[in-house]
Amino acid sequence: MALEVRYSLRARHEQIELLEYIVRNFGQKKAKEIYDKIENTLDQISNMPHMYRVSKRRNGLRKCVFSKQTSIYYRIKEDYIEVVSFRPNRKDPKDFKI
Repeated sequence: MALEVRYSLRARHEQIELLEYIVRNFGQKKAKEIYDKIENTLDQISNMPHMYRVSKRRNGLRKCVFSKQTSIYYRIKEDYIEVVSFRPNRKDPKDFKI
């Protein structure tokens, strides 16, 4: 049974920033492709929440390397998945606060 996917405010804000960046630099069509890829990835996670590894730095988080540039961090709750962050992979891990 698939779990519902919910976003933290931070994750929603980061997703919007990511898509706006793609629109500005690569166009609306590419942003739509990325949005669809995000939705497909989150659909997979909702069906198989344990498919991605547990984060080594943050207890209780799982890390999905979405692309070379971005990872999706999420938590498995009792009856839903909480998307915590869309994080650039090149950002210093010491600056990652949740």
